[in-house]
Amino acid sequence: MACLLALFLSTPVIIAGGKKILFTGDSITDGNWGGTERSLTDMNHIYGHGYMFICAARYMADYPGENYQFYNRGLSGNKVVDLKKRWEKDALEIDPDILTILIGVNDLNSVYNQGENAEMDFEQFERDYRDLLESSRRKNPNVKIVLCEPFIFPVGIWLKNYPHWRQQCDQMAEVVHKLAQEYHAVWLPFQDLFDQLAEDPQTPSLTYWMWDGIHPTAAGHEKMAEMWIKAMGEPL
Repeated sequence: MACLLALFLSTPVIIAGGKKILFTGDSITDGNWGGTERSLTDMNHIYGHGYMFICAARYMADYPGENYQFYNRGLSGNKVVDLKKRWEKDALEIDPDILTILIGVNDLNSVYNQGENAEMDFEQFERDYRDLLESSRRKNPNVKIVLCEPFIFPVGIWLKNYPHWRQQCDQMAEVVHKLAQEYHAVWLPFQDLFDQLAEDPQTPSLTYWMWDGIHPTAAGHEKMAEMWIKAMGEPL
């Protein structure tokens, strides 16, 4: 009996019933939520340590009666085609009420690795991204979609030839923005957010907000979470 009691107390109890909110994408969403051994029940690591965690913590703390169910399915290194490969398991099977997608920087990074003058295949990027949205809408016509603007900063690998890579990133953002309008999604302009933060006279350096030109710092993630919360309203 003592062993059974100990097992019960060590197993997190997740009560179903509230709205399901899914965040997916790459390492920015991932936030190292469990390292190489990913647990879906370890409540100490299940949300990672990025903007998704901040959003989940805020809503779950402020509205316990809503019994929100948050899911982090970001995976470090993912491109849009990688999301497509795991969409059935990591999105459609969850069947969220709210779906947030932040993807793109690894698509750009893969082009960067091809040479300083390489160009993205924006048509393929759009086709793959559209497939995600189409399949989610077929699964649940009422799903509320949140699309996030991909972003970079002139730090780290992007510092050399930044205007070229920023132009590529902006073109990619235009594709995502167009899809957001087409699918009546909430649009979160994260690149604009970081551009504005860079102009803040109190900012000591660009790395204060984004330490390597790709991944936001804790301060950057907080600002992203603030934008998500403001756009989505309270309660959800």
